[in-house]
Amino acid sequence: MDFEFDTAENLKVSDSELSELLTQVYVDGGFTDRHLAQTLFAPTNIRRRGAVFGARSKNSSELAGIIILVPPESEACRLATDSEVEIHLLGVKSKYRGMGLGRQLVENVISRTKNEGRKKIILWTQQTMKVAQNLYESVGFSYVKNIELNGREFLLYSRKL
Repeated sequence: MDFEFDTAENLKVSDSELSELLTQVYVDGGFTDRHLAQTLFAPTNIRRRGAVFGARSKNSSELAGIIILVPPESEACRLATDSEVEIHLLGVKSKYRGMGLGRQLVENVISRTKNEGRKKIILWTQQTMKVAQNLYESVGFSYVKNIELNGREFLLYSRKL
């Protein structure tokens, strides 16, 4: 299947598409409480985090996946310093999984980050997200340590550029 990769703005991603994708991946997937997701995944809050990149199916025009590149100056940034960026909320709709789309989204962001002159990308993921952990490690991220954010434990990963 072919996908078009670009910024959410250029792909004309609607608020309802963002909400639908994040709800399917994180809430229906059992990773985020539905009540918390209403605030956490509000489209305005998502877009304020940083640069939202998406992938649209060329066949159906459906939004298939997203990833957010969060610069250190964003209020959503938790750990990155001046020469670093964070990746937030990689998500691929279930019917598009197993096609390499998550990898393509991450690799696209890595490439863009290198072009910006950043030195490192950091991210954190839930312990139960084994597929995501395998993906991150396969594209050069290394496990750093366990961290606690908002009362929950996560695995911290980083990748030097």
